[in-house]
Amino acid sequence: MASTFVTSCVGFCTVAMNYCSCIRVVMYSIVILVFFTIVASSEETGTSIDQARLLDDLFDKYNPRIRPVYNRTTQTQVQMMLVLATIIDMDERNQMLLSNMWVTLIWHDEFLRWNTDDYGGISNIKVVSHEIWLPDIVLYNNADTEYKNFLIKQTAIVYSDGEVLWATPVIFKSSCSVDVTKFPFDMQNCSMKFGPWQHDGTEVYMTGRSDVTEYESDGQWDLIDLTLDEHVEYYPDHPGVPYTDVTYHVILKRRPVYFIVNLMLPNGLFTIVTVTVFYLPPESGEKISLSITILLSLTVFQLVLADFMPPSSYLPFLGYYFVTAMLLVCLSLLSSVLMVTLHFGNTEEGSMPDWIKKVFLDFLSVKLNVYKQPKVRPYQANISQSRVQEITRTPNYLRARMSNGDVLVPLMRKDSKHSYKDRRAPGLRKIRANPCDESEIIIELLGELQRVARYHDMKRREELIKKDWKIVAMVIDKIFLYIYIFGSTITTVIFFYEMLN
Repeated sequence: MASTFVTSCVGFCTVAMNYCSCIRVVMYSIVILVFFTIVASSEETGTSIDQARLLDDLFDKYNPRIRPVYNRTTQTQVQMMLVLATIIDMDERNQMLLSNMWVTLIWHDEFLRWNTDDYGGISNIKVVSHEIWLPDIVLYNNADTEYKNFLIKQTAIVYSDGEVLWATPVIFKSSCSVDVTKFPFDMQNCSMKFGPWQHDGTEVYMTGRSDVTEYESDGQWDLIDLTLDEHVEYYPDHPGVPYTDVTYHVILKRRPVYFIVNLMLPNGLFTIVTVTVFYLPPESGEKISLSITILLSLTVFQLVLADFMPPSSYLPFLGYYFVTAMLLVCLSLLSSVLMVTLHFGNTEEGSMPDWIKKVFLDFLSVKLNVYKQPKVRPYQANISQSRVQEITRTPNYLRARMSNGDVLVPLMRKDSKHSYKDRRAPGLRKIRANPCDESEIIIELLGELQRVARYHDMKRREELIKKDWKIVAMVIDKIFLYIYIFGSTITTVIFFYEMLN
């Protein structure tokens, strides 16, 4: 029994020892986990502390007004990267370019260097740009009424080797010499000159780069290229002192579809419609009205074109084309006025001069296929020659000379077959009752006939004169038509030749 008790005690002690070992292992694990957590937390706290310590060490004695070089003869190399994002507006009238640019400046600051191992491996920090030295880069051809320094109030990245990266999007309003000679098929080269204003070339030296991969068209301008030139220039206010700058050339090409549809196509249609003025008959009374309407329409389009153009003494070829079209329409208006005047003119001043008949009626009317003179054939009466001889031998007829030839008038006698008694008209019987001699009555009748004939001859002569003047008017209108077509064709060919070249 004693041995049994001893065995039980030994078993209990063994179980107790195993239990204590498990508890000890768990405790050790918890301690190790807490230790590593504290270490990790201490490392993070150390990074923030290192960054704060780094900023304190860098900017303790830093002066942003001093160029960051230990040797004042050392040049500060400033590299400028310009990325054209979009063209906001091209103001041709005021000759200004409004563009959205992504600007990046890189230079080295010798006062902002540190060893990354001393500050928890920190390789770069971000600081507000007004806390560090900034190159006084300005846009020389700035067109904004209120100049703003685009470098301040931005964020810059400073690396451990002293490199400073300053980058931000900027909207520039720059002056641009717009050449609208070939509007709307024009290309514009807008320059943007950047450089330090106070630091000369011995202190700050500018270099440049460009990129166009991020460009988005505004629907009116396509970007052809973005080039740059680096210059060293001398200015009269500081003779002998070099200044460096980088000039970017923004080369743009206009999309002409909008202006073709809204300016050129209507003008071409008006030019074609003007041709119908020459074919419109003057009796309609609309020749002059149509010419004036077309002229006013072209004037409106000229005013619309003037809104796009800068106020200078140089007109685009499209402007010359509009002016020429207006002159040709004025020519058609002059032709219409002249034709209406001749067509409805006064013919009481006399017959047409012989030289006008020879030039316009005999020559130009035939050449221009306006009017052909009819062949004049002698009048042939429908009466036999024997009957004419019989009438002339009979004393019962009186020969009277009229303006259009001789007329045989029968004499009315009592024994004549053509006696007035055979007439049924009561007027002739009253005439026979008059005791006057028959010959005197006949002579009076012949006088009346002569007056009637002269009146009709005069009317016929006036109608012939009017007809001749109408033919002259048609000839002049045809001449002006050919002049208009020739002028319009030559103007259009010259315009498109200049545009395509």
